[in-house]
Amino acid sequence: MKKQDREKIRIMFGGRCAYCGCILGKSFHADHVKAVIRQSEWVHNGRMIIGSRATGVLDHPENDTIDNMFPSCAPCNLAKMDMDVDLFRSELEKQVERARKTSRNFRFAEKYGLVQIIEKPIIFWFEQFRLEESKELE
Repeated sequence: MKKQDREKIRIMFGGRCAYCGCILGKSFHADHVKAVIRQSEWVHNGRMIIGSRATGVLDHPENDTIDNMFPSCAPCNLAKMDMDVDLFRSELEKQVERARKTSRNFRFAEKYGLVQIIEKPIIFWFEQFRLEESKELE
């Protein structure tokens, strides 16, 4: 990808992650909104599997376009994986219950009032940004 294309993606939503809204530095991820899955293959040493490696073959190469990319911080992009935006939102909505179920530290912090759960819909930064942009155009 060309340097000017990466910069175009970075500033798309005011220089912020399309999902959480954190300010992006120069090292950010260009997330494929509709996934481009890179195929991989198992690596054998003759007796057993020792890892995997990318084959260079893409599933859905038609999605590998700048128009299908959002700027993202590494944590959001890695958490999103190959999910579409709605599935990513749905998975994020499950995080509190997952933390309660699997983390004694979370439950203890919640018990002592160190963590407060706020029930609210997840609205991604790009959605807020577009809404504010459309209001400015009115």
